[in-house]
Amino acid sequence: MPKEYLSSLFHYEARYHRIIQGLLGISIVIARVAGYITPTWLMIYYLCVLVATTVFDFWFVIHSDRETFRPKVYSIKVLFYLLAIIAGGIMGTIGAEKTNTGLPFISIHVLLLLYGIFMICEVQFFNDIFDSVMSIQNFFIYGALLAIAMLLPYRGYFDKVWIVFILLSMVIVYLILFLLRHLSQRSVIMLEKKNTNLFFENLDIREENASLIHAQERLAEVNETINYQRIQLNDALSDLKKRGEETRTLIDIMEYFTSTFELEESMKYMIDRVAALKNLNICAIMVDADVCLNEEQIFETWTDKNYGRERLKRETIQIYEEFKKSGSRDPMIICNNYDHVLPYFERRGCCITAIPAYEKDTLYGVMILAGERYDHFYGGYDFYYTVLVDFTTAMIKDRLYRTTEDMAKKDGLTKIYNRIYFNTVYPEMLKKAEETGKPISVLMLDIDHFKNVNDTYGHIAGDQAIRSVAKSDWEVAKKYGGMAVRFGGEEFLLILEDTPVERAREIAAELHEKVRTTPIPFEGIDISINTSLGVATYPTTVQETEKTLDRADKAMYYGKTHGRGRIVVDGVDNVD
Repeated sequence: MPKEYLSSLFHYEARYHRIIQGLLGISIVIARVAGYITPTWLMIYYLCVLVATTVFDFWFVIHSDRETFRPKVYSIKVLFYLLAIIAGGIMGTIGAEKTNTGLPFISIHVLLLLYGIFMICEVQFFNDIFDSVMSIQNFFIYGALLAIAMLLPYRGYFDKVWIVFILLSMVIVYLILFLLRHLSQRSVIMLEKKNTNLFFENLDIREENASLIHAQERLAEVNETINYQRIQLNDALSDLKKRGEETRTLIDIMEYFTSTFELEESMKYMIDRVAALKNLNICAIMVDADVCLNEEQIFETWTDKNYGRERLKRETIQIYEEFKKSGSRDPMIICNNYDHVLPYFERRGCCITAIPAYEKDTLYGVMILAGERYDHFYGGYDFYYTVLVDFTTAMIKDRLYRTTEDMAKKDGLTKIYNRIYFNTVYPEMLKKAEETGKPISVLMLDIDHFKNVNDTYGHIAGDQAIRSVAKSDWEVAKKYGGMAVRFGGEEFLLILEDTPVERAREIAAELHEKVRTTPIPFEGIDISINTSLGVATYPTTVQETEKTLDRADKAMYYGKTHGRGRIVVDGVDNVD
């Protein structure tokens, strides 16, 4: 095992050892006061054994960080403890002629033995699990000592055959230790497999980050090139007012692009400036869905008259579809001096032109320009293409930013919000609810019998089930203005602000039914799943905001332990 892992494990386990040793010491003292351990020196002996193991733990933790330290030293403690328990068992023999009788003393002896088994199991982890796990010598020594410690104090009950019972107990102990060894091996192998998967996932993320860094460098190079071209253009055409105004507008647009990561604001600012500079009566731009992590098409327009926005949007989409079919990069003349080539637009100017927007070889949008002068586009379309190049560069920057932000906020498997981001925004939601007095509802959802899905169909099907539930959670959250979160494993959250408990129950029922009735296709079959769902609402069912999530979790757990596949409202449906 890695030294860093062992060191961390030593510190972690030491705390539990101190608790166990303290409780055992208290139990021994109580047994002596009650008269179940009659010799006081026997109580002192057991306490000294526990103190010695505690001192060893402190020493072991202090030296566990040293490079030359060997974890196998830990086996000395186990050997000492087993020998000490055997000696204590001989001195405190239980039998008819002995004074230490009764269930309390036997219970203490059993607890001491269980603690010994616990330490033997630790040796399996602290030694190199894949090379030796526990050497054959140690395996038989620990097993024999444990069996002797188990039955030697009770030899008075077995008369002359107590050795036979010890041999039988050795066999049982060996079987138990072998089972624990096998389980530990399987656990470590599974952990190593998981760590390997995480390692390769980390490599993929590093590659993606390297790609993003490379793209950012390319973006910086493009920005530097554009700025250099603008300087040259200003020097060469300083005597031309029109070109100067165009350059000034391009600079303003680019500066605005660099100051914001909001794509819609950039689009609005760009068409406003272009329309003002060119005296257009219509300037519109449409960006297709999934271009910049946008789920729907984005449409922005500027007009100097009361044109119907929805009809203009619909006709712009039609033109965009024409560009997709033709693959043309040239402007599309829709109307030239009132001669309409395409029937999409009514007369809104004597010159109407559509310019496609490309990112490399991919068409992602279209710009619509309409002017009333017959010579409006006689100067060509270079200015508009430059504007679109700037916008494309800004869009790439926005996409990089949104992608990076999305990676931090979203769960990699389900693409809904992850627990880290939830822990960031959830306290602000609670604070807002406290200040405004408006209700906030928390819905916690867990897939019933999810292990059966993994065991029956495999983990790929399990991932598909998790993605399906996350999609349903996201769709319901989007519908009601809520927040969908993958809380962990097969657990999900739906946070609904300004939503009373009655409405939250209705939404929970809709989500529950949506998950239940949504088939999950996998290898030619449809998998069906069900969920347990808990609902808690501040201030209706919970009076303290910080307990809302916990109450929703308890309500959900109540549903899982009382039939599953049901919705439980905190304080209403559950009685716990």
